[in-house]
Amino acid sequence: MRVLFDGTAPVAYGQIYVTSRELPDMSGAFAGQVNGLCGAADAGALFLMTGTHTGQVRFRVELHDAAPPADGAWEDVVEVSFVPRAATVGLVPWGDGPLAHLPLIPEGSGTGPLPVFRVRYCADGMDEGRDPFGGRDPDEIDELGYPDQRPDRYLLCFWPTAPTAPTEPTGPTGPTGPTEPTGPTEPASDAEGADAVLRQGSDAAAHWHRWAAALPPPPALWERVEDELRQRSERQRRDEEYRRRDEVRQWGGRAPSERLRQVRGNVHGIALVDRDLVDRIADAGPATQRRVAIWAARRAFTVARIADLDWMAPAWAALDRGDPLPAEFTDMTALLNRILGPRTFTYSISSLRPAGRRRGEDLVHSALKGPVEPRAMALPALLAAAAPDPLQAALEAVWAAVTTYAERHPVFLAELRRAFPELGERHRG
Repeated sequence: MRVLFDGTAPVAYGQIYVTSRELPDMSGAFAGQVNGLCGAADAGALFLMTGTHTGQVRFRVELHDAAPPADGAWEDVVEVSFVPRAATVGLVPWGDGPLAHLPLIPEGSGTGPLPVFRVRYCADGMDEGRDPFGGRDPDEIDELGYPDQRPDRYLLCFWPTAPTAPTEPTGPTGPTGPTEPTGPTEPASDAEGADAVLRQGSDAAAHWHRWAAALPPPPALWERVEDELRQRSERQRRDEEYRRRDEVRQWGGRAPSERLRQVRGNVHGIALVDRDLVDRIADAGPATQRRVAIWAARRAFTVARIADLDWMAPAWAALDRGDPLPAEFTDMTALLNRILGPRTFTYSISSLRPAGRRRGEDLVHSALKGPVEPRAMALPALLAAAAPDPLQAALEAVWAAVTTYAERHPVFLAELRRAFPELGERHRG
């Protein structure tokens, strides 16, 4: 026999626990049991009841090689089967970290399955412990010290039985006998895995036994499986609904076609400004999409007053031929520096939300009202117009032109529809 802990243990709400990982749930720990002192229905944990509500109680934990002999000195005795999830478990007070670590498996004893343990929980003085003054005359005790001088004491014994899972606890209507034992009794220990009341002598223990016996039985394995499948299905449904709503939001309030879903790049901005135009461009066909892309890039550069730069001619020629852009036009940073020239100042952008934004106004439309550097906003249209996917090229180039026009972007969108009548009028339904 090894003593794993022997000292005082703080309890609160009449509870203390043995855990492998998570703390047990009170009702779940006792569901299907006949004893209400040691709940073992939550795998890997024990929920232990005490007479004292709040204070320090004497507590001892022992590890045995086999079932220890009965000790008549204890007023209340119960047994359960326990399957730890770790070789070392913790003795954990309410609302605190482990008070002690309890090594149930000797270090270096192998990596096989953990054995099932039989656990005997013994209590003495629970009725006195329920009394705030421990059954003593309040005038005769130290008012500051009595929480640390509680009369109830407890013993928790572990011994291994087998390296297989225990049978499910037998419920109050099962073959474990009466659910409300009366008076001190001591039936034989239940070695089949169900919990058992070996001795009952206190009113406190009787109360908790009646409470546990009245709990609904735990769900059967097939019920737990079905519940997990239902929860998994509901999580998948919620995830899919969130994905759908997020997609609708990104695409301006309407779900995109499968073709639009395949488009990459910076294409959501124009959907938030003119969703109908996005659908018309997607339906226009690759040839029209490429022409829209090049036209939008030229308009953006024209508004930015950089379309007629002599050294830009090779870029426009490559776009007209359907060739890739020359290498010197693919580095946006170098291109911007060439256009703007040496800068004698630095600047930073602190917010995309201009002052005076109206309530309910979306961030995209609000940002388009802010001041912009047209040349910097126009440059992405050039690279966009050369994108391999003509639909991506059109949508990105149109968006770059919209940001170049900024607050005047409705003028650009009207020009685009006049230049490409097949894109139609904006839907006003």
